Amino acid sequence: MTSSRLLDNRLTGTSVLHYTFQTPADAPMTIGDLVVVDDQQNLIRFFARITGIGHNDQTGPPDAHSDTSLMMTAYPIGCIGVDDVFRRPRVMPARYSTVRTLAPEDITYLNRFMGEIEIGLVVSGQRPIPELPVRIPAKILSQHMGVFATTGMGKSNFMKVFCASAISARLFGLLIIDPHGEYAAGLRSDYESRGLLHHPDADTGLSVYSVQNEVVRTELAMNQLLICHDDLSITDLTLLFDLLPSEREVMNLLTTFPGRDIIDFFMNEDVESLPSHVKTTAYIGDHQDIAQRIRSASPDALRVVQRQIQTLVDISSEFLHQTESSVPAIIEDLLANKVVLIDIPRMSEVAELFLLSVISRAVLSRYKHVVQSGRAGEDEPHRVLLTIEEAQRVLSMESEKTGIFRQIAMEGRKFGVGLCAITQQPKNIDPRVLAQMNTFVIMGLADRQDRETIASSAKHDLRVLDLEIQTLDRGDAIISTVGIPFPVSCHVHRYEDYIEYISRDYEGI
Repeated sequence: MTSSRLLDNRLTGTSVLHYTFQTPADAPMTIGDLVVVDDQQNLIRFFARITGIGHNDQTGPPDAHSDTSLMMTAYPIGCIGVDDVFRRPRVMPARYSTVRTLAPEDITYLNRFMGEIEIGLVVSGQRPIPELPVRIPAKILSQHMGVFATTGMGKSNFMKVFCASAISARLFGLLIIDPHGEYAAGLRSDYESRGLLHHPDADTGLSVYSVQNEVVRTELAMNQLLICHDDLSITDLTLLFDLLPSEREVMNLLTTFPGRDIIDFFMNEDVESLPSHVKTTAYIGDHQDIAQRIRSASPDALRVVQRQIQTLVDISSEFLHQTESSVPAIIEDLLANKVVLIDIPRMSEVAELFLLSVISRAVLSRYKHVVQSGRAGEDEPHRVLLTIEEAQRVLSMESEKTGIFRQIAMEGRKFGVGLCAITQQPKNIDPRVLAQMNTFVIMGLADRQDRETIASSAKHDLRVLDLEIQTLDRGDAIISTVGIPFPVSCHVHRYEDYIEYISRDYEGI
């Protein structure tokens, strides 16, 4: 059990948001260390985080009699009064109050703010605290989440740990698309690597839908992934292609038609022979209503849309079926609070976005229906989190390829539908979308503009943590969420170790 250590009995300077104190140089502390200030005069316990370290006397020459103590600066994260309620500090501790490290009773108190989805351990400076796991509250995940990580900082490991905790907790549905084939069974090139299928509750809490061949699917107990023509909407073209105004007009004219009719029309009709407002010929095909609707459209635009529909069908050939679809089963799995993994290794980025758009649209529609029909349950509403890798592709301010994703970002929380936007470039995400996110997971951002973007959008003040964010090691993160009343430094579990721990606990070892 962690024991408390007295640092100094002199809190030499205070303001509401800035503390200074001295500590001996032979008992050094680090940026990010958590300390407690005991104000015995006012009976208040203040929690603070070290944000700066300097020498007490930077001008005097070193000698045997010089003051070797270090001057520490700290930022308060909260305080507890006699009523035992944790509050943001609006008062300052008395001068010369005692400063110490966390004691067992402090750790027990902080544990009460943690939720159910465990991802790692709270870190004080460079030391993880085994008795204080970081657990994100499940109930706030439908309020959107951002995962910001530069390459090599452990984003994939974090997402696997997050998924594993979601499988164990079964408190919300989670959809994740894996275009690299690493989440299901781990990396085949690494014999130590483990995937979500190694979770002891995978048979009840995980559903995998894959485009891999039948032999692999049978071996790994995966479901075949199929999307039918009616799952498609012509609005998906905006996600995949840059449309001219004339082509967008064609799309707008046809938004009410089912996907099967759109595909049949453009795949089997010669748009060159269609009647128009300057032609007197009659259309004799099977889709009189579509032909009539687009009589005024530009022939050039119709030809382009036809090619785009054909391209969409071609890139989706591995999973597109005329009538059979996995989408209803995927939604039922999400409503059952399972993790649904869409396994599409080696598939193109365009196909990935198309799949995510189709499934996300269906999920939002179904969850809307559940809420509006009053069948969500009186005690606990259904919640789901949809992940988007490289989210700047569809959530940037300039991009017109936002489709269903911007709609979910703006109104999804009303129906229990949240987005998990994963990106290396938060500065390229629309600030209006970032403002909707109530949980940030920051795993090292070297770019100052990225850090400033996050600091201006987070629910906690992260500006004082800029140095700590810059110096995060691989596998470490800063968690800012409305479910926990202060930003948390976290060492994320290594997935393989976490699965082994879960398995031992599952077996009662």
